[in-house]
Amino acid sequence: MKPRLKGNRWEINYRCPGYSKSISERFDTYEEAKARIAEIEYEKKIGELRPPVKSPEKEKFIAKKFITVSEFLDEYVQLYGLNHWGDSYLSDNRHRIEHYIKPYIGSVLLRDLTTHDLDVFYNQLLEKPAVVLKGHKQTDKTVSTSVIEKIHGLLRNALNQAIAWGYITQNPAQYASPPEYTPGERVIWSEEDAASAIQLCDDQILRLTLLLAIGGSLRIGEVLGLTWDCVDFSDPSQPQIIINKTLKRCKKKALEELERRDRAKIKFIFPEWKKKPGTTVLVLKDPKTESSKRRIYLAPTVGQALADMKTTQDQAKGLCGESYTDYGLVIAHETGRPYEERQIADKLKAFIQKAGLPSVVFHSLRHFSTTLKLQLSNGDIKAVQGDTGHAQARMVTEQYAHITNGSRQHLAQQMETKFFQQSSPSDSPTSPYQDKEIQTAVQLLQANPKWAKLIVGLAGTSGT
Repeated sequence: MKPRLKGNRWEINYRCPGYSKSISERFDTYEEAKARIAEIEYEKKIGELRPPVKSPEKEKFIAKKFITVSEFLDEYVQLYGLNHWGDSYLSDNRHRIEHYIKPYIGSVLLRDLTTHDLDVFYNQLLEKPAVVLKGHKQTDKTVSTSVIEKIHGLLRNALNQAIAWGYITQNPAQYASPPEYTPGERVIWSEEDAASAIQLCDDQILRLTLLLAIGGSLRIGEVLGLTWDCVDFSDPSQPQIIINKTLKRCKKKALEELERRDRAKIKFIFPEWKKKPGTTVLVLKDPKTESSKRRIYLAPTVGQALADMKTTQDQAKGLCGESYTDYGLVIAHETGRPYEERQIADKLKAFIQKAGLPSVVFHSLRHFSTTLKLQLSNGDIKAVQGDTGHAQARMVTEQYAHITNGSRQHLAQQMETKFFQQSSPSDSPTSPYQDKEIQTAVQLLQANPKWAKLIVGLAGTSGT
């Protein structure tokens, strides 16, 4: 029995025991027809095949009984993802579903999916080539354990939702064992490295981004999305900035879908400069979380760099005239156009190579800034959290606080002077007279024996 296309619908024909006429059913999709065939064959096998009763309840039962992993994930994205995910997470999860999950386990019936199936799937992925998206470099690498961990997290959450919707009763991902992922330690600069970078950098754009990232603990999108109306350096001793937006390149499809649900949170869409329309668009949007909206107090050095940049931009506007497009951005090209994350990353990479500094990515500067501020504030987590914009204080200590060699060396010195030297015996014989006043008195008595006899005599008299 195979589905046949009749017009724009798929038809199946079969006979039912005890029913003289041939039964014909039509479906909107090929997958629905195949699901009905699977149901018919199953009911024939157990002797419960009956003529179809057309009712919404029956159709709903069939859909739940024979839905595949692929069909379920499409529904999961529409009903759950669009209501809970941001544009980046939506695009990333769609990529994982379409390129990794569907090709391997998409045709499996949801009710038949087991923990063993998932363990086999995860181990298969380790030997499969990583999918390289358009615009990314070909690496010839296999799927990493990091990607598999994210796929596992996505499936675990999706299958929990399947339980809530009544498709299944147990989550097969709950006890699955994906390959262990061990994140590498993020490399950050030492205080000496960061100070050298600021001193050596002669690129005004890059230097200001370094100062804002280190002085304000900003993400790269927050640096690039900062506008002059959110900068206050009227008081040179206490410059301030307000973080209320971020610059980001987003997938058009994801933004359009979120916009229909009033979840895109877009403040401004930059025009496209390429003649051929692309699949992405550059935007100013709300920050990552509500707690990311914050006021930050900067050091005067950062405020002076901001003031110098404002002067440079005013001069550029005068030179370019009408060819300057003023978007109000602090970090901008000579014509006013915004810088993008990859452009700053390229500048930083070239500068690091030229200066001979340890190789770091831009986000490492935020880690360095958080670590330094924790040290300078003697562990004032709330003050540092106010700068970083984290919703939970534990993120400051668990994810962003790094132990530097300098702080460890200082700790060792403190252990020596404040503990070991106080508790260890000295190499030279110690005097029983430790108090300075007593030592002075003993020296005087040794120099004047008569005084000593007089004191001994007085002591004997008082003793009687």
